[in-house]
Amino acid sequence: QNRVTELLSSDEIANARQSGRPGAIWTVEGGDFLNGSVERVNEAFQDGVRSITLVHYRTNELADAMTAEPHHNGLTSQGDAIVQEMNRLGMVIDLAHMSEAGAFRALEVSTRPVMFSHTHISTAHSYHPRFISLELARAAAEAGGIIGAWPAGIEISDLSGYADRIFGLIDQVGIEHVCIGTDMDANYRPVFD
Repeated sequence: QNRVTELLSSDEIANARQSGRPGAIWTVEGGDFLNGSVERVNEAFQDGVRSITLVHYRTNELADAMTAEPHHNGLTSQGDAIVQEMNRLGMVIDLAHMSEAGAFRALEVSTRPVMFSHTHISTAHSYHPRFISLELARAAAEAGGIIGAWPAGIEISDLSGYADRIFGLIDQVGIEHVCIGTDMDANYRPVFD
C-alpha cells in the first residue's frame, strides 16, 4: 500500500495530492538519449517520461552545455523540433545545465512554461558556472516558468543558507516562480541529507 504511484497527467497529480499518497513524475536528466530525434521523444513519452532536461554535462545534438565551450551558439534545429514536440505532448522542458544562448532560444520556441530544475542566480558575489543570469531567470518567470532553488553547497553551507537562497530567488523572480530544487542525492556538498 505504500508504493509510489506513477503520475502521468495533471489529474493524477491532483488526485495523489488529495489522497496524500506519494507519487512520481518520471524525468530524464540529459537529452543525449534522444539523438536529436523527435520520434525518440514520443517513445519516451509512451514509456511514461513527462520531463526531460535537454542538456546535462556535455553538449549534445540539441544545445550547448553551460559548462562547455560553445559549439552550437544556441538551440539547434533539432533542439527547436524537440521543444515543439515536448510542448505538443505536454511534457515539461527542463533547461538546467543548458547554455544561456540555448535557454533563451528554448524560451522563444516554447509555447509552454519551462523549468530550471536546479540552479541559482549568478551575481558579482555569488558566481558559479552552473548558475544562470538574472535576465534568464526573469525571462523564464515572465513565460510562466519556475526556478528550482538548488540545495548544493556552493556559496552556502547549511540549511539556513539554503533558506536564504530560496528567499533571494523569491525576491528576484516572485514566489510563484520558485520551488525546491532537485539534485539532492549525491549532490555537491549538500546542505541537508
